[in-house]
Amino acid sequence: MSIESAKSYINRMRTDEAFRHRVNEVSEDEEASWALLKAQGYEFDMNEFRKAQDEIYAEHGITPL
Repeated sequence: MSIESAKSYINRMRTDEAFRHRVNEVSEDEEASWALLKAQGYEFDMNEFRKAQDEIYAEHGITPL
């Protein structure tokens, strides 16, 4: 698991509409969501996801609400 994997996932969600649609289709089912991400090669947990968000915000000068 890694922050880099989470950052890669976040960036793909921002740029790949088809991927974003597939993820959103299973978003109501937590187990299916994590299974899809793992099948796509992403390995991170929620703490790593939050750290990745913070790093991306800092890189782009975004202040979260």
